[in-house]
Amino acid sequence: MTGKLEGHRRRIGLAVGLLAVAAVAACSTNSAGTTDSSYGAPSSELAVRGFLDAANTADYSRMSDLFGTEDGPAVKRFGVTDIERRMIFLSSLLKHSSYELNQANLAQLGPDRIRWEARMSGTRKGSVVVPVITVPDGAGRWYVERLNLDALSASSGS
Repeated sequence: MTGKLEGHRRRIGLAVGLLAVAAVAACSTNSAGTTDSSYGAPSSELAVRGFLDAANTADYSRMSDLFGTEDGPAVKRFGVTDIERRMIFLSSLLKHSSYELNQANLAQLGPDRIRWEARMSGTRKGSVVVPVITVPDGAGRWYVERLNLDALSASSGS
């Protein structure tokens, strides 16, 4: 009886171990059909809000996680060092005291992209409107794809 019980325990332990390995593998891959939820956001609006909030607190890592294209996060294509430099620059421009988001029409750029207008106050240029374009990656995650920083650039008037 002890031998049968020990064999049963071993089979259960092996089955639990295999399930754990399968679960870890499924959660850690980022191939077609699976998604890594540390990148992107579950909606277009949350991508923009997360990006602007992270920029305001100089959270470059979070900004990097939310910046990308339909191919996924830009950090996977350009690398951490390059993207972090870009996020440091963007964060310095995007510092603000508050913002309001309004969704804008974007029919000309394709049905998958959503344009937002971030009406920001308390920036280095005062109150400005910054257009932001988001795009989904095909796996349910949204990224900030483009920002029009003309209103915040050094060459624009105060």
